[in-house]
Amino acid sequence: MRMIDIRNVRKGFSDLKVLNDISFSVEKGETVCMIGPSGSGKSTMLRCLNLLEEIDGGSIEVLGQKIDRVADMNEYRRRVGMVFQQFNLFNNMNVLNNCTVAQMVVLKKERKDAEAIAIRELEKVGMAEFRYAYPSTLSGGQKQRVAIARALCMEPEILLFDEPTSALDPEMIGEVLNVIRKLAEEDMTMVIVTHEMNFAREVADKIVFMDGGVILEEGDPEQIFDHSKNERTKQFLARIGA
Repeated sequence: MRMIDIRNVRKGFSDLKVLNDISFSVEKGETVCMIGPSGSGKSTMLRCLNLLEEIDGGSIEVLGQKIDRVADMNEYRRRVGMVFQQFNLFNNMNVLNNCTVAQMVVLKKERKDAEAIAIRELEKVGMAEFRYAYPSTLSGGQKQRVAIARALCMEPEILLFDEPTSALDPEMIGEVLNVIRKLAEEDMTMVIVTHEMNFAREVADKIVFMDGGVILEEGDPEQIFDHSKNERTKQFLARIGA
């Protein structure tokens, strides 16, 4: 089943063309990793999928619906969760409340039910013991694991990750990637913008390589990392030692 279908998408800011005729799809249970140099349009593409940016042309269909026809933004974002680079936790709320507030406001769940779901998801990411801690007391890796749990509390059908480890110290990266790795093993449908090439090689079903606002190459990890056909792809991977 096709979960995301992106066709000929264009997006610009003033005179700068950020996305130029982007097309790719994501099947149910598939993990797609978007790689490429900074400024290639990867994060903008993700923001278009989450309705944080409007496309200028082309079409995006998510869960069988064209996103320009989405009537209920909250319901859409429940089904399509997003995990940001900078965690975006509420600093004035403890971990448990960070994970229950959207359930109670958007899904109209009772506090008791919302807390049970939150604890279940916090256990999944190894953060249940920190349920009463505030974000300011947590490491970057812990904050990101809470952010993932918060997204999972909404029981999304798709998860989007925008460079989930870019704000982390090197020793914190592994604990976050392990959580995402487990989600891939559970067949969560995911689109991940990442600079972690070894991780992308290991977990992705499909790699999309972008540069200059276009997709230069896409394929499975072996094809992209070991047998890439595009010279720009080869240059990029060689430069970063992938």
